[in-house]
Amino acid sequence: MMKAHDVEALLAAALPGASVSVRDDTHKHLEHNEQVGHGGSHFLVRVVWDGFAGQPRLVRHRRVFDLLRAAWDERRIHSLSMRLMTTEEAAA
Repeated sequence: MMKAHDVEALLAAALPGASVSVRDDTHKHLEHNEQVGHGGSHFLVRVVWDGFAGQPRLVRHRRVFDLLRAAWDERRIHSLSMRLMTTEEAAA
């Protein structure tokens, strides 16, 4: 199990200058999640970072997923929804 602030800190450290927000959506998955009372398995990640410029969506997702791979492999994260964009895309 992870906390949203742990995911946020990990991503912010790995993506200098990024605006990172993470929301724990575990409560929305009562029907299939035994850890609901504890939170920390389903997250919505939003990252605005100009380092994504020129990268297709799949490359962006892989980059962020790779940063969280250990937590995924250890089953501390069950589900990730990602909104990854540059500053320009976020302003549009």
